[in-house]
Amino acid sequence: MAKVEFTKGNLPKTREEFQRALKEAMARSNPVDDLLELAVELHDYERQYGMTSSDFYPRYQRAEFDDNTMHAMMKWAAAYDHFIVVKKRVENALLREAVWHTDLEKAVA
Repeated sequence: MAKVEFTKGNLPKTREEFQRALKEAMARSNPVDDLLELAVELHDYERQYGMTSSDFYPRYQRAEFDDNTMHAMMKWAAAYDHFIVVKKRVENALLREAVWHTDLEKAVA
């Protein structure tokens, strides 16, 4: 995932420097890599808590977990939300590409 890390020693001095750092990080980002990274993170949660993310999420939405585990559950839910968003982006991009190639093949034929 695109990450920009600032420390006390490398804080951007201007808004433009900050925006440039974000733009560069986004240019280096690859949604398929992001999806795989999120899948690994979800797998770790699933192994730790003994349930799939798709089983966990509705339970999280119904607030079935106690306060002791809520912080970890919130992180899991955020990762799952992000996974779903990135997965849809990748699926839509693949579908657009497939349709474009199909249309191109018809036009050439």
